[in-house]
Order: sequence, then structure tokens, then C-alpha cells
Amino acid sequence: MKIIYVFVLLALSGQATSIVQAQEMRLPQDPCGYPDTTSNEYRSAALLNWGYGYDSLKADLARWIWSPYVQIDSVGASVQNRALYMITIQADGIPALQRKRVWIHARTHPNEVQGTWVTNQIIEILLGGSDLARVLRDSCIFTIMPMYNPDGVELSFPRENANGVDIESNWAAIPGEPEVQVLRGVFTQFMSGTNPIEVALNMHSALACRRYFVYHDASGTSPLFAALEQEFIGAVQSYFPGGIEPYTYFVSWTGGAPTVYPESWFWYNHQESVMALTYEDKNCAAAGGYDSTAFAMLRGIADYLHVAGPITSSPETSAFPDAIAFAQNFPNPFNPSTTFTFKLPHNALASLKVYDILGRQMAVLAEGGHSAGPHTVVWNALGLSSGIYFARFVVTSIEGRPMYSKINRLVLMK
Repeated sequence: MKIIYVFVLLALSGQATSIVQAQEMRLPQDPCGYPDTTSNEYRSAALLNWGYGYDSLKADLARWIWSPYVQIDSVGASVQNRALYMITIQADGIPALQRKRVWIHARTHPNEVQGTWVTNQIIEILLGGSDLARVLRDSCIFTIMPMYNPDGVELSFPRENANGVDIESNWAAIPGEPEVQVLRGVFTQFMSGTNPIEVALNMHSALACRRYFVYHDASGTSPLFAALEQEFIGAVQSYFPGGIEPYTYFVSWTGGAPTVYPESWFWYNHQESVMALTYEDKNCAAAGGYDSTAFAMLRGIADYLHVAGPITSSPETSAFPDAIAFAQNFPNPFNPSTTFTFKLPHNALASLKVYDILGRQMAVLAEGGHSAGPHTVVWNALGLSSGIYFARFVVTSIEGRPMYSKINRLVLMK
């Protein structure tokens, strides 16, 4: 996670405080890692590389390489010359122009091993036989770095690489740490190629013992990017109800976009074209459900990228057969009418509104309480000009808790 200075300041002042006290003081806190690196619990976990070391990774690589969908490359080296491995997962025989690229990297902070376990479950699902795996392998290129800071893992550092630098916040440095230079080079290569990155996930874990995405406020990005974040996070959340917090849980960049993080690099160089987010899993004794989290992320990615093909229920999906759904309008392009469908697993407040490309509201198609089940809404755009429009669908609980948000692109062609 990003904010690190509160506990440093408290330590320098000789004061001790708990996370709860820090929250009451309304001070920023560092939710990642261990609160006390001198504790026996920390030392025990660190001694074993937090349960997953560099040798563990190499053992998994030796297993994954047998899959016909996998290519493994060493794209650079750490300070101590450990290889930075990148896994590419895709099906053969699909034209490159038809693919969308997804980037995932984990273990920037060595003690946040839960982010690695979710990442490894993503790999396991993608190499499996489910409809979801088939659709994503056919439609996307997944490039994954499961251990970005191997030196820190092997040296039992909580946050830093072998040079003692937190490489999560090293992206404004010139030239930057070796690991940062490698990742930045990979990103630059992909973004100038045939299949640029469209989703980039930075996998961490948090002491708050909750699963959530770090949401970037419109003040630090743009209203459009904020809306797209809500669409993506809402899609992932809908496939793990009660498991992942709504986008409002952790809001960052309210004072503008910083320059020091990998997501900053994507924002300043590519703006809305890349959904670049940090994910925080649970860093606590109650952690688990890594397969459910991985499945929800992959389903959310499939929805966000609008990949083609049927995705039916599978062993990974059977726990959540009645998730919230908002389908792409049909027909699309349309003239002048089109139909929207959405499904609610229980009674909820639903809003469906249409906006033009400047963000002006054009129509309110649904607002207020809706019963469980499928719903259909027809929009007649008679009198509007040809062009791109956006339909935003938002669901909240009866108590007002955000549950789901998604944006679909509409094309009115007269």
C-alpha cells in the first residue's frame, strides 16, 4: 500500500498508537504488512519468506510451463541478480489484433504474500478447463509477474528491495531502482505495441483485514476515469458479494495525482486507456478465499473488456449463481431505439442513466426501488444526434450501501 509515513512519524516522536487510534486521530495510516516488525509473529513469518519464497515460485513455474497456453520469460533482474519472471497466458491461433492485454504483478512488498496467492489462483483458473478460462485465453493476453521483489522476499524485508528502497513509490526517481526500470521498460514496450495494456492490477494485502481496491478520485484523474473505475470495481465486487468492499471504502488521490507509483505512470502517460489499480487482499489470520477472489477478478475483467463468448457456471462460479448483471444494450449501434436488460438477485435501488460524451445527462431510464429478477428498459433516442453515449447502471442496497456500478458504451448511428 502507498501511505507509509504516519508510523514513522509516531516512532520518531516516541509515541505509540494503534491503528484504531490513528483512525480516530484522522491521520493517514499504512495498512500494509506487519504493524510491529520486532514481534515474534513477524520474525516467524519472515523466516519462511511468509510461506512463499523464490524457490516456491520456481517450483510453480516448472509446473505451469507444461501448459500449452503458457510462455515464461525472464524480462530482467533484481539488484541481487534474481530473474524477474513474466508469465504470458493465451490460446494459440487467435489473431493478435483481436486480443486485449491484461497486466498483473504481485509481491512488491514481500510480506504481502496474500496478493501472491490471489495471483497464483488467477493463473490456475486461466490454465483450467472452465468456460471462463477458455473465453479469456481466446480474447486476451495475460502477462503476469508473480514476484516483482524477489530480493526483498529472500532477505525478509517487509517493504524494500535489496537496496533498502520501497520500489512501490520509486517511480518518479531517475533512473530508479533496477526492478522499477525493468517494469517501466515492459510497460513502455507493451503500450507501444499491437496489444497495449488495458487493465493493470497491482496486487497487495492490507492490515485492515478487508479486500478492496484503492480507488483514485476524479480530482486526481478525471470524471470519466472515476466512472470507469466504478464500473470495473463494481463488476468484480458483484461476483464476490460481501467479499470485496465497494469502491468508496478507500479513496485516494483526492488532492491530485502523485507521480511516484506504477498507477501514476499509467495515468500520466495513458490516462483513461488503462484501468490501473492497486488491489489489497486481507493481511491477517482471517485471510483466505483466494480462489473466490481470483474468480471474481477474472469475471470482472471479462465484463469490463466486453470479451466475446458464452461463460456458463463452473466450479468457480457455483457459489454465486444470481449475481447482479447489466447486459450490453441491443442493438448497438442503434437507430433510434435500443433495449437494456439488467438482473437483480434481491430487492435493491437501481439507477440507469444515459450521458453524452461531455458527461451531460441525456435520459433517466430507471430510478428507485426494483424487485429481484430481470428487468427490461427501452430507450428511444429520437431527436438526439449520432455519436457515442454512455449508459451508467448503479445498484445500491435498500440501506444505501453501494453494491454495483457499470458503464456501457452506446453508438447512435442515424
